[in-house]
Amino acid sequence: MVKSKGLILRLLPIIFATAWEFLLLVGLPRSYYIESGRVYIVDSIPSCWFRYSPSLEFVVLALLPAIVPLTLYGLFKDPALLKAGLVIGLSVLSVILASLINPHDSLPVLVIVSLFMGALLGKGKGERALLIIEGLLPDFLVLATILGGLAVSC
Repeated sequence: MVKSKGLILRLLPIIFATAWEFLLLVGLPRSYYIESGRVYIVDSIPSCWFRYSPSLEFVVLALLPAIVPLTLYGLFKDPALLKAGLVIGLSVLSVILASLINPHDSLPVLVIVSLFMGALLGKGKGERALLIIEGLLPDFLVLATILGGLAVSC
């Protein structure tokens, strides 16, 4: 019973982070992370431009799944919460920052950071796998949010 309770506590950050990032994907207005404009050229033909430009609100909302376990770690001193917060936070932050340079090349950064953090913080194969998943799932959704916002036409 203790093992299954520990597994449930390990899965909660993954579930919360993935669900939260999915809510951002479907519900967050593009204006939080995409700067766009319209320029009229010859004969009133519009030309649109888009640029990834994350606002402070977007960064805080994207990092919320990391802030919650880190805050809970401060209260309960459970090392699993600290590891979850670090893995989720550093990998989401790396995607946000890498996307500033080139959003379309952020996928390798996402994978490398998640694998590195999981291997660094995990003690056994099972814990490493869970930490890697904790980093990858929310990051894929943050990257999908960014790339989806850039793909919309005017």
